[in-house]
Amino acid sequence: MRGLADGDPRVEDGFRFAAVQLGYWLGWASILVVLAGLALDVGARHRWLLVGATLAAAAGNTVAMVIPWRDWLATRRGRLLLDAWCGGLIAFIAMLVVSGGSNFSLLLFLAVPFIAVVQIGWRRGFWLAVAAGTCSVVAVVIPLSAGATAMRLALVAAVVAVTLVLVRTIGRETAAHNRAAARVDVERTLAREANHRIKNDLQTAADLLLLGRPDGPDGTRFDETAARIRSIATVHRLLTEGQDRVDGAALLRSITADAPVPVTVDAEAGTFDAATAQKLGLVANELITNAFQHGEPPILVGLSRGAETRLYVEDGGGGIERGAGFGLDLVRCVLEQGLDGSFELCATNTGCTRAEVVFPTVAT
Repeated sequence: MRGLADGDPRVEDGFRFAAVQLGYWLGWASILVVLAGLALDVGARHRWLLVGATLAAAAGNTVAMVIPWRDWLATRRGRLLLDAWCGGLIAFIAMLVVSGGSNFSLLLFLAVPFIAVVQIGWRRGFWLAVAAGTCSVVAVVIPLSAGATAMRLALVAAVVAVTLVLVRTIGRETAAHNRAAARVDVERTLAREANHRIKNDLQTAADLLLLGRPDGPDGTRFDETAARIRSIATVHRLLTEGQDRVDGAALLRSITADAPVPVTVDAEAGTFDAATAQKLGLVANELITNAFQHGEPPILVGLSRGAETRLYVEDGGGGIERGAGFGLDLVRCVLEQGLDGSFELCATNTGCTRAEVVFPTVAT
């Protein structure tokens, strides 16, 4: 049988290490069962020999628990220790069967699958052959009927076969999962690099636009367009810092960082996919720009999540005659066509001006 995961040593060693750890506890369970059986069967033959051998096995199991298998398993030292463990295990069970009776042969149903998992290559075949030979010798020494002997040997062989099939299957699934995870990591790295390049290109475009900015009121359009480009660049910058989603609070704080007046951001935790984040960034940029250009401080930006996502920008007042203009037309267009949402601009009871957008929250 080939190794786990078609020869992937990391998967194979990890699986064997898990089997070794399980072997500790199976060993303790077997030792306790043997000692309990000897305690109940006061008339057992070679009673003290069996107790001594079981205590020796307990000592060996304790030593096995302190060995750094994770580091040694793939080394020559680890292979030799595994050989000693398997040899001692087979000898211990054979001694129990010969000295205490055929019932102890049931321990082979734990020992043989353990050997099949922790050993690899020719060692696996060797120790399984040793176990089979031991079973044959014990079958000759212990007077059992041919049918009973054949049944026990067949059951042990079946357990080994099922164990090897499961090991192979689990190994393949683990390797496939690892390969898929590696591909995802590569794709995320490539996406992060692409977002980094896009962010730089957008930032350069905004800077070039401002280089040609005319003086006076005519330059306002240049400033607004550069701000829109930078809001999109902010989304790509945040994508390079995260996975494939953008934190809404971080996005709003980045957009308000360069505002000419102080802006308070009160945003609930939550992330958006890249497309939604870009649209949300554009909308937030327009509403914040509109607030400090036409309103009065203080400016408050809020974001809440639920079945619907709600973004509002509130300023100190200055009238609500802001229904026209490219910026607010852009907000309505993005909301209605891109986010399936709505926009409202109104005066509050406290005399402030509040711009609010609502759109359905996309399930993550």
